[in-house]
This record gives sequence, structure tokens and C-alpha cells, in this order.
Amino acid sequence: MQARIDAILSDYDGTLSPTDTLRGNVEFIPKQLEGILWGIAQTIPVGIVSSKDYHFIYNKAKFAWVLSCIMGMETIVLRIAKDASIEIEKRSNNDDGLNCIKQRYLLPNIDKILKSNSVTLSRLAENIESEFKDNVMVERKYTCDRKYLAGVTIDYRHLKDWKLHKKKLEVPLNEMIQKYKALSSTPNSNLYIQKYSSHPFLDVYAVYSDKGMAFDLIATSILNPEDNGEMSILYLGDSENDNSAFKRASISIGITSDKRLTPKLDCQYLIEFRQLPDFLKHLEENKYIFSESLLSL
Repeated sequence: MQARIDAILSDYDGTLSPTDTLRGNVEFIPKQLEGILWGIAQTIPVGIVSSKDYHFIYNKAKFAWVLSCIMGMETIVLRIAKDASIEIEKRSNNDDGLNCIKQRYLLPNIDKILKSNSVTLSRLAENIESEFKDNVMVERKYTCDRKYLAGVTIDYRHLKDWKLHKKKLEVPLNEMIQKYKALSSTPNSNLYIQKYSSHPFLDVYAVYSDKGMAFDLIATSILNPEDNGEMSILYLGDSENDNSAFKRASISIGITSDKRLTPKLDCQYLIEFRQLPDFLKHLEENKYIFSESLLSL
């Protein structure tokens, strides 16, 4: 298969930054990979589609032109310099990153839902931290204005044996989440739980959203507003929450970074994390003409 790639969209955690990076450590993209992405971003659009929030991601993916955050609930187009050193300095001097925002998109009609379920999520996060404090870390995900808590990740990748603890932890965690779902006061907008077959975390969101919705928004409203159907987009991801975006991409590549993970990925190709820099470099050198041979060079 051959196709000219017009844009690249990628997940962050587990795709550009290895899954086994312990939460609490600084999670940055390896320098070699980041340098290649900077080079690509000078020629074609590069964007991030992540379950992370804006405040986590904006200063870790300085090359990205668009950031879709919290599973597509919030998508942000950035003011980005064409020179990497200028952009790094600009963002490092801008602690909250809000001056970098050119345009902001929220899922339609979710303000009321976020207002209601943000309170429920906050109480759930506090309860989980209290009840499971020795086993999990809770990551809160806020909208860029910090007005609403839109998602929570319950993370236990720091534990020595993920598989041993997965069922042991997730059964009582799910029971607690179900109790809080019943407290969701907005009709037809119960909290949404994202589960994973082997990844060592669980996500809870204020409202249902998925990366396919984020992909559609970026592809049609941001990258290709004329919607002529001619844009070819490469998507990179590593977990089940990337499947809806994989299905929409012209070329979809799954990334594996830990042998303990066996996600059910609906992608066309699969490569190891260590292969990703070489693949992207070869793609750049090949003038963004994708062929299967680039995956094995």
C-alpha cells in the first residue's frame, strides 16, 4: 500500500512516551523522537489526540499544531512558531499555556453536563484516593480554563505486577464508580468508564467522548474545512481508546512499548516503540509517501 501522508495525528502516553514511565516522573518524548517530530511539523501538520488534559500535554508536545484533550472533549489549535527554539522559549515562559491558544472547541452542548458531573467526579476522586491510597494514583483532568474537572485516571502502573493487581483492583474500583454514576444528576449523561484489556489504569469521564470524534473534528473542521475527502491522515496509538481513530485514519499504526501489554488494537500495522523514530525519519526522507517497506527499514 502506498499513500502520501498529508498530516499526522498521534496519541501521547504509551505512543510517543513509553507506557512504563512511572506516573509522577516527568513524562517527555525522547529527544531523538521529538527532534524528528519537529522536523516533520515544519512540512505537514502534526497533532496530538490524547486522554490527557491541556495542562499536562501542551508543554510536552511543543511541535504540535493542534491538541485534542480528554478524549476529544476539548480541542485546541495553537499559535505555533516555525522555529523550535522560539516555540520552546515562548511556552516555557508561559506557565499556564493559555496565551498559546488560537482556537478552542468543546463538544457541543456539554457545559451543563460538565458542570453537574464535575462535582461528582471530584468526590469520586477523593474517595478513591482515601480508599485505595496505597495502590493507585489519581490523575485529575481539567478543561484548559480549569473550570471543570472532566476526567479522572486511576493509575497503578507503579505496582510491580500489573496483571496480578488488575482484577484485584478494578473490581472494587468499578463497584465504587458505579455508585457514583448513580449520583450523576444530568439525565442521559452518566459518567463514562473507559476500561482496558491489559493497560494498568482505568479512566472515568464526565461525559462520553472518543478519539474518533476528535479525529473527525480535526480532519474536517480544522485541517480540511472544505471537507473534500482528499486528505490522507496517519494515526499512531497504543491502546483500545485509539481504536475509533484508527478506523478513520488513512494509515493506522499501533505502537507497543511494553511486553506486558496485549491491547486489542484495530489498526493496519503494528511496530515497537523503539522502531518509531526510524519509521518517521524514513517517512520524512521519502517525502511523506507511505509504503509498508518503511516499517521494516
